[in-house]
Amino acid sequence: MKIAFGTTLLDRGLNNPKQDGIDGIGQYCQELLQQLQGMSSDDKIFPYSFGQTQSRCEAKLLPSYARHIIGSLSAISQDNFFKGTDLIHSTDQFIPISDKPLIATIMDVIPLSHPHFLKSRSRYLKSYFWKKLTQRANRIITISEFSKYQIIKYHGFSEDQIDVIHLGVDGRYFDKVSNAEKQNILKMLGISTPFFLFLGSIQPRKNLVRLLEAHAKLPRSLAKEYPLVIAGKLSWDDGRTLSAIKKAESAGTVKWLSYITETQKQCLLQSALGLAFVSLYEGFGLPIIEAFASALPVITSNCTSMPEVAGDAALIVDPSNTQQITDALLSLIDDDPLAQTLKDRGLVRSRLYSWEKNAKKTHAIYRKLI
Repeated sequence: MKIAFGTTLLDRGLNNPKQDGIDGIGQYCQELLQQLQGMSSDDKIFPYSFGQTQSRCEAKLLPSYARHIIGSLSAISQDNFFKGTDLIHSTDQFIPISDKPLIATIMDVIPLSHPHFLKSRSRYLKSYFWKKLTQRANRIITISEFSKYQIIKYHGFSEDQIDVIHLGVDGRYFDKVSNAEKQNILKMLGISTPFFLFLGSIQPRKNLVRLLEAHAKLPRSLAKEYPLVIAGKLSWDDGRTLSAIKKAESAGTVKWLSYITETQKQCLLQSALGLAFVSLYEGFGLPIIEAFASALPVITSNCTSMPEVAGDAALIVDPSNTQQITDALLSLIDDDPLAQTLKDRGLVRSRLYSWEKNAKKTHAIYRKLI
C-alpha cells in the first residue's frame, strides 16, 4: 500500500515548539506515524504537510491549505502529489480534496457542538467547511465511544462507518526518573513543595477558573502548602482565565509553566501529588493515561469522554461543582490509602492503551478500504 499521511499540525508544532508546541492531534500523528513506518516494508507511508516551510518528519511540503482548496474547487491547479497513492489518511482538519479513498481522523466535534470553545472569529464559517469536507471521507477513525456518537449526531455518518481506536501512552511514562534528576529538574523549575498538577493548553474548556477557585478553597493554608502547577501554553483567553491564573500566582498558590520539555513533563508527572484534569469537554483526555502510567492519582470530570477513559481508576467529579473538586483535592492530601489505590488502579488501566495497538488497528482499516 501507498498511504498519504497528513502531518500538518505535527510539523507546525515541531517547527515552533515554544509558540505552538505539539498538541494532542500532533502527538497522535507523531506516535502513529512512527509505528506505521516500522510495521511493514511492503507498505509505504508518504507524509504531507500544508503550508509549512520545513518538515522534521520528511513530509512533502504542499501549498497552503487555502490554496489547495481553491485550486481543487476551481480545477486551476490540481496538485499531483496524491496521484501515486492508494489511500489518504487525514489526521487533522486539513482534509485534502482528491478522488482517492479517504480516511479522516476526528477526535471531537467541538467546532460543531461547542463553537464557543473556539477562538477564531470565523469559527462558524470554518466549522461549516470542515463538516462539508469531512463528509467526503469513506471512513472515520475516532478516539472514544463518546466521540463516535457525537460524530453520528453532528456529521451524519452511520455507526458502521466509524471505527473507535483509543489513543496510546508512550512507554517512557512507565520509566522511573531518578530522585536526583527529579530534584534537579524541580529546582530548575522553581518547585520546592508538594504540588498538584494540571497539564494542557490554557483555554476556556479546560475549566481552569473553577479549578483555581476549588484549589483556593482548600482549608488550613493547604493551597500554599500544596500549590497547583499549571503546565501548558496559552491557546486563548476568554478574559477570565489569565486573570485568575495571575491572581493565584500573586497569592502564592499557583505556578504557571508555559513551556516544558518532555523530560520535565515526565518529572512533573512522577513528582506531583495528583493530576487535576477537570475539563468541560475532551474527545479523549491523553493526560489521564499519561498520569496513570506515571503512577499519579487523577481527578477528572464526569462528562464527555473522561469517565470512559478513566474507568474506576480516578476520582470523578462534576466539573461545574467547585466543592466536589475541592473535596477531591483534599482527599488526595489526607487519605494515603486512597491515593495508593488510585495509583495501583491507574497503572493497571494504563496498560490497556498503547500506540502499537492503535497502529495495528489503523493498518487493518487501511487494508479493508483498499
